[in-house]
Amino acid sequence: MTVPTSRLPALPDDPERSLAEAEAEAIVIWRGERISLDALPDRIARSDDREDRDRMLGAYLEALEALSSRGEHRLANRPDPDVAASQLGIDPRALVADLEGFVLHTETPYYAALRRYLALIDIEQGDATIADIWHVARGGAWSHWFSDRDLGRVIEATGRIPVGVGGLEGWLAAERMLRGDGSTPGAAAVGAAYATLAGSPEWIEGELGMVRDEVVPYIDFAAFTRLWQLRQMIGELQFQIRISDISEPALARAYYGGILGHMTGVRVPEAMYLVALEDEPFAPARDLGAEILGADLVAILETRHGSTWWRDPAARDLTDAVAAATSFDDALAQLGYDALDWRPVLRQIRTRLIGEMSGYGGPNITTRAGTRKV
Repeated sequence: MTVPTSRLPALPDDPERSLAEAEAEAIVIWRGERISLDALPDRIARSDDREDRDRMLGAYLEALEALSSRGEHRLANRPDPDVAASQLGIDPRALVADLEGFVLHTETPYYAALRRYLALIDIEQGDATIADIWHVARGGAWSHWFSDRDLGRVIEATGRIPVGVGGLEGWLAAERMLRGDGSTPGAAAVGAAYATLAGSPEWIEGELGMVRDEVVPYIDFAAFTRLWQLRQMIGELQFQIRISDISEPALARAYYGGILGHMTGVRVPEAMYLVALEDEPFAPARDLGAEILGADLVAILETRHGSTWWRDPAARDLTDAVAAATSFDDALAQLGYDALDWRPVLRQIRTRLIGEMSGYGGPNITTRAGTRKV
């Protein structure tokens, strides 16, 4: 593994650009293959071999450590947290406090589902790293249902304009295309609402054409992955809040590994705090707000137009009105809400998890430790 020093620029005065620029220029050499640092997590996720994933993760962390001086510079020169929070249009501290209820209600179903999916790749939960959950979340078993040709046709039929997906494949490409490129709070919320269709049984079977025998396990997988993504975002926001008044790298590293490890149930290397520093302070609050608002929108659309709401032209009246909103408050007003409500997203996830629907937390599985329920 090498990070060519000739391609790492001298430390500039602008800490906002220092770390991001250095990461964009870093290259990891893996078995003769030149992989950009940004692309390495996806490359890790594609590997079915756990030892290869661990080695590539080690190379990834080595590259991050080579950039640690830039991360420390960024940490010490972050914008004033109160100013940064005021520019978001959403109170990050109030949001993370409100989401404590969501975290509590999802703890048991999340860990039960996590054990099930790790068991499928012969890994016990206590042994898993973030590389393993990246691999699980890729959903390779269903990739053949999401061909480029079918996706373009289905996305357009759903009323969305296909966007570029970079190197994404399978269901992740479908979710990205459904989400679109919303830049305002309202447009991002509408994008989040459409992105939920990648985990909707009606859309997956009725529009994409997945056979019924595969729909239920796929929907369970999509619900689990959505829950992992949300818990990870909440952990990222908790981390951002925790470091808002510190400049000591050792503390920031420890907070990141501890908080994200607890929220996701796998070992998260402390060095990855450098990745979190790329974002503007409290940026996860904006993403979480869009996800929750999108779920609130879906709940209303399903009540008014049924579970195939995207097929009803009348549904566009509300989605267009929300998309035009330039603030979270304006978008909430279009829904008749005065605050974000995480209960709809909780219901959407829990009704689609197999363990939740079956009432006992999941099927029997066989691992190296024997057969047990999870």
